[in-house]
Amino acid sequence: MFSLLLYPVRQLFGAVLANESPRQVAWGFTLGMMLGMVPKGNLIALVLGMLLCALRVNKPAGLLAVAMFSAVSPLCDGLTHKIGYKLLHQPALQDFYAWLYDQPLGPFIGFHNTVTIGSLLLALYISYPCYYGAQQAFTKFGPPLGRWIVRYRLGRALAGAQFAARLQG
Repeated sequence: MFSLLLYPVRQLFGAVLANESPRQVAWGFTLGMMLGMVPKGNLIALVLGMLLCALRVNKPAGLLAVAMFSAVSPLCDGLTHKIGYKLLHQPALQDFYAWLYDQPLGPFIGFHNTVTIGSLLLALYISYPCYYGAQQAFTKFGPPLGRWIVRYRLGRALAGAQFAARLQG
């Protein structure tokens, strides 16, 4: 039971200590940010979750971003509602929305919800700054943090012997 609770910490330490490129960590964090921003229970969130699991990105960084942005996302609901309302009430797009809703999976996509479409647009808008910031942060802070983790016995135990031996040897 205790090891089950420590598994996310081990994964996070493994992400810091692994020889993954900063691009993989940044893409994982960005996909996690997008998944965390979008309300769950629709096809958009399901597709983003499948992309996070299926692509070759850093999954612990993505899951960390999902947890962080899922906590912050409800605070942005007023803004995302306004964005979604503006987009959904465009007269030129009404025929497209009607056609999309009439498709077999149309109601499950979530395009009829103002908060869902507004959150998706906001997440797409901030995806490049999030990617760039995560890449720069991991490039700058990843190696020193890895050395700090390996310096302590608890850090080596949580990270796993294979990562600690790679850095010491």
